[in-house]
Amino acid sequence: MEPTTVVFVHGFDSDPDCWIPLRTALEKDGELAARGYRLLWNFSYPTKIVQLVLTRRIPSVFECGAYLRDFVERNVPEGRIMLVGHSMGGLVIQAYLAGKINDQRGDDLKRIRTVVTLATPNRGATILSAVRKMFTWISDNPQDDELQVLNKEIADMSDTIVRSVLGAENVDPCACPIPFRVFWGMEDDVVPEVSARGPFAEASPLEGTHHTILEPDPKIPDDARMVQVKSALLDPVGHPGIYELDLWETNLTVSPNDPAKAIVLHGFDDPIQVQTDNIAVRQMNFVFSRQNRCAKPWDQMYRSKQGYVQLLTLTGDNEADDAEMSEYVETAKRFTYVFTPAITSSQTETYAERLRIYNGFGDGERNWHDHLKPNARCKLYRIVLNLKEFGTAGYSLTVPPALHFINQDVMDHSLCDSYDGLPPLPPLPGTDSWVSTWEIENVHGGVVDLAWEVKKPA
Repeated sequence: MEPTTVVFVHGFDSDPDCWIPLRTALEKDGELAARGYRLLWNFSYPTKIVQLVLTRRIPSVFECGAYLRDFVERNVPEGRIMLVGHSMGGLVIQAYLAGKINDQRGDDLKRIRTVVTLATPNRGATILSAVRKMFTWISDNPQDDELQVLNKEIADMSDTIVRSVLGAENVDPCACPIPFRVFWGMEDDVVPEVSARGPFAEASPLEGTHHTILEPDPKIPDDARMVQVKSALLDPVGHPGIYELDLWETNLTVSPNDPAKAIVLHGFDDPIQVQTDNIAVRQMNFVFSRQNRCAKPWDQMYRSKQGYVQLLTLTGDNEADDAEMSEYVETAKRFTYVFTPAITSSQTETYAERLRIYNGFGDGERNWHDHLKPNARCKLYRIVLNLKEFGTAGYSLTVPPALHFINQDVMDHSLCDSYDGLPPLPPLPGTDSWVSTWEIENVHGGVVDLAWEVKKPA
């Protein structure tokens, strides 16, 4: 299970104690802890309505964002990161993200799975205007200035977030797609709904005022405020540039065949005659999450170097273009499946492809190799290798199936044969040595390589 760290960022004129009621409710609920979440409540930054000590100053939102960056880099171990901000804390989080992008270090943000904001004044707050005027003669407060409606620096930061985070297609030095989930208080007289929504599409109300949205009733175990925040962390909403899958599954069944008997394949421009000692059936299942917000066409291609591929079944219509389909019917060497996942917030959507592969896994070529999409997040990646027919036919398993997973968003094929001394991932426990199953949680790109070897009976 990949570790997940949640960092909580308090708001203007506040401190980490503001999270105590919500923290207590989440810890009592226990589901986050059971799923391996680590909660960091102790991030704090200087913030006051007025600084009465003349030798001290109040840092800007952008300076606090840089401080948050240092805190994360020092205190968060490997694994996913989720950021939760209340009020101005949401702006501090955005300043952290925008600062990384402006420094052309957007790649560093890949670990951030989601951002959740609670009553953040993305368009400014008006309730404190009178208080501001009372204290301007005492000291300057950049945080107070940045909370005002139509503040230019905050507007520029928001533009960066919209362009390079919400609108990002890929991870690169100048962009990183990160989904936001925002909430506002139904009785909030500090930050109105329109300001809390800002440019973010995934927005919902919470019961309470600007402050009581953080105070679930301890007498109500399923208080909606705690439940909605917990849900936003356990089941993060998707991003328009990133596919969200509950399951990506590959089932590969390989069987021996008599190479002396020719097989004729029909359904192509010309019948194709094949003689092979192995035939495989590969089924891939893609279960898209109800949180998926990516409606870009998904393409899945299989190419056979030594043999041929034949379509058995698939879900829905194939959106592959004429050139791709022409190559298939002309050569039977490559099949491409293209579909556009449906967007629904109420249910998952499943797409499946089933192929028969002739001579794809012969001597010296008994391996399955796949580059997973770097713009797809998958809660569970599963691969099943079934070689039972070889066992039934008297073969011996000379090299047990070994699966290596390179957890990088790489399309560099030179890395495929180098695992840097990494041991293979162990399969799930089973009683049949001829059937192996592997499962990997929270996959975001990477390379899968599965190899085995069998020996023909004497």
